[in-house]
Amino acid sequence: MIIPKGCDNAPRKQIVIDFTVAILKHLIEIIKEYADESIILYQLKGNKKIEGQCSLITTLQDKNKSIIDCLEIHQVMTHRKYASINDVISLSNGTKIDFCDVYMFRNAAKSAKVKEIRSYRI
Repeated sequence: MIIPKGCDNAPRKQIVIDFTVAILKHLIEIIKEYADESIILYQLKGNKKIEGQCSLITTLQDKNKSIIDCLEIHQVMTHRKYASINDVISLSNGTKIDFCDVYMFRNAAKSAKVKEIRSYRI
């Protein structure tokens, strides 16, 4: 995993990184820790909408895990209850996936859960 310097200066940045990794690796306990019960994940490339923490976990459990060789994070930005992460995933088969996830938290509190993610993948 390649993370830009300076990502450790805001607690919410680390939450976004941890949650992104949890989704990619299907780490259920971390997802439960950070996801709101009513989380909505919009996968815009496939025009899919996953509603609720249980549905998100079920969807991840039903998917095969791709073998990720590298996750390179270009930027993590946060502002109040919003955040975004811009990354490239390199898979073991040589495929590269560029993506940006835009997060909305329940509120601006440091302990707020992730309420919504809009995922853009190329």
